[in-house]
Amino acid sequence: MTYLDHAASTPVAEAALAAMMHAAREGGGNPASVHGAGRRTRAALDQARIEVAQYLGCMPAELRWEASGTSALRRALNTALALSTGPVVSSRLEHPAVRTVIESLEATGREVRWLPQPAGTLNMEQVSPMLEGAAVVALSAMNHELGTAPTLEPLMALTSGAWWVVDTVQAAAWMSVSSLLGPRTFLACSSQKLGGPPGVAVLRVPRELAFAGSGQREPPFPESAGTPPWLAAIGMGAACHLRGPALHEGLPRARALSERLLAGLRSVCPELVHNTGPGWAGPILDISVPGVEARRMETALDLRGVCVSRTSACQQSRMVASPVVAAAFPDEPWRADSALRFSLGLNTTQEEIDEALESWRSAMEELRPDGGAA
Repeated sequence: MTYLDHAASTPVAEAALAAMMHAAREGGGNPASVHGAGRRTRAALDQARIEVAQYLGCMPAELRWEASGTSALRRALNTALALSTGPVVSSRLEHPAVRTVIESLEATGREVRWLPQPAGTLNMEQVSPMLEGAAVVALSAMNHELGTAPTLEPLMALTSGAWWVVDTVQAAAWMSVSSLLGPRTFLACSSQKLGGPPGVAVLRVPRELAFAGSGQREPPFPESAGTPPWLAAIGMGAACHLRGPALHEGLPRARALSERLLAGLRSVCPELVHNTGPGWAGPILDISVPGVEARRMETALDLRGVCVSRTSACQQSRMVASPVVAAAFPDEPWRADSALRFSLGLNTTQEEIDEALESWRSAMEELRPDGGAA
């Protein structure tokens, strides 16, 4: 099997599996318990928090364990919205965890400004006026379908008084996000994109909410109720510890492999288009072919042992066309109907790319036996 759907979930690293197995065998106590087994689990959980914090570049006490990237984003966004009353700024290209919350808010009458992102690109001259007076800004550091990675720091500098909710679920797997950790920034990161297990994520909370003030027993933004997913969290910590040293070389290598993949896809189908803009980072490659519905190509590749996706995993069962590609290329609706996402991992090999290209060639012959004419 050739797995090219790492943006949905990357396989769990052996180091993460080993850390979880060790923790489960050593104690397995509830980390809230005061007995020895509970203390051992709590110590392992605290170490995992330190490892994730080091990976992201924040303080361990700023992190909150969450069940998923979606729940982390929604909790952050709902908190930021409750703390402010002014305009909300976001983009139609955001993950549904963000976009649907803001669309519902807009329906209640609150002012929402949707930033234009043609081809996934944020133009400073266009968006700067729309950020004036913003109370909440919610944007991703790497788009989950297009693979574009807009530079957010200059926008943050224009909105020092706003609460920011930054989706780094994809970006944190490939680049340092420490420069995004502003004093009013929430930052969401998911384990299953990093080589950790599913079922856990972290939310970085601004310091003024992360720590209890004078006379307070609890910080304004406490841990989620109930026992944290401690075993999965220990796996996430181990994955972060392993992945950190690989970031420097990982992104350039993934981009080179993606460029090789794109060139090979185009050699079979010259009219193929790359759904992205100038800020393309590389690990996520989204393409469209005129006249070939994405659902049919996804199935054809799956039957040949190649795993790809049409849109984000959480929308696969509900969506045919990609809403992100539709928003990024509104004048070319056919792109959304035929959009297919290939996404690479740290361990993707050149051989896997070649296998995917051979399967692509075979699938194109099946779906377009006319030789490729649209």
